[in-house]
Amino acid sequence: INYDADHILRNLRKPGETGYKIPRGGLFEYVSGANFFGEIVEWTGYAIAMGGALPGVTFAACTACNIGPRAIAHHKWYLEKFKDEYPKSRRAVIPFIY
Repeated sequence: INYDADHILRNLRKPGETGYKIPRGGLFEYVSGANFFGEIVEWTGYAIAMGGALPGVTFAACTACNIGPRAIAHHKWYLEKFKDEYPKSRRAVIPFIY
């Protein structure tokens, strides 16, 4: 998820272009923060792989609590910046939910 989202973000503009663009493709079709969602999934998987050990769960929870609000802020910014151009069905960080 992260690799794909980062690839899409890195390639939004062609060399010499300026300005903001709406990310499209991959999980960006469902959420504004596909890269943030990828981080949350990654660290949740790490916590599960650790058998639910406190350090892994704590790290996953702290990641979600740090990245979640950033994703929400990015989503609001996209909605304000692009208004009618921005896909109305796109959520902030969790596909189909939030």
